[in-house]
Amino acid sequence: MSENNQSEVAAAPVEKQPGRLTRLQEWWYREFRRMIGAWVFVVVLLSLGAVSVASIDFTDYIFSHNTFCGNVCHVMESTVYRELQESSHWNSPTGVRATCADCHVDGRLTLAMIDHFLGTGELFVNLTNDFSKPGSFEKFRPGAADRERFKFIENDSARCRSCHVMEAIKPKRVRGENQHKEAMEKGITCIMCHYNLVHKAVEPSEAFLNTIEAVLTVGEDAEAGEEPEEPGLPPEEGEDGLEVL
Repeated sequence: MSENNQSEVAAAPVEKQPGRLTRLQEWWYREFRRMIGAWVFVVVLLSLGAVSVASIDFTDYIFSHNTFCGNVCHVMESTVYRELQESSHWNSPTGVRATCADCHVDGRLTLAMIDHFLGTGELFVNLTNDFSKPGSFEKFRPGAADRERFKFIENDSARCRSCHVMEAIKPKRVRGENQHKEAMEKGITCIMCHYNLVHKAVEPSEAFLNTIEAVLTVGEDAEAGEEPEEPGLPPEEGEDGLEVL
């Protein structure tokens, strides 16, 4: 090595290694910034989640309220909502009053929002048809009733069971007692007998009656040779404290 190179090496300053305390401080600053960033992310995420849940809950509250269901569309106010107000589900001697959502909207928030979304189809029907003339709704009533009846069959009349406990129902007449006993034994769901409650009576469709007959056939556990009752026969009016539509 030449003398010049040796002098340059000797003249170069030696970098001082940071002490343990300095390294600890640098590590702490890095970790602190990382933790702050993580907590900011968590707080923002939780805030967005809280706002979303609150918005969904408020939307469900508005869309499930009788004011919206019964008064937004004039056809509802003059037909099915008026029928509800004249029914025993509204004028109960115990003061218990069923709302539209109690029967037609799921009790769980997520499924309730699905019901609201599917319900927008009815708004489309209302906007694309003229319901100003008396009786104009009647041509849509059978289809609407049939859809709701099958919906109740699919969920085992869950909205009925949210208020009524099958085992606790005590019909006033012997016939009602026998029918409820048979229903529990054969797995007959509420809507199969009480398919004309609250709203104007609508004749059950052939598909609905065939479904009832199929359920009765599958659940038949009577003794051989015993004649089953006619499928789809509703209980007598007032025998269990409920009106029959």
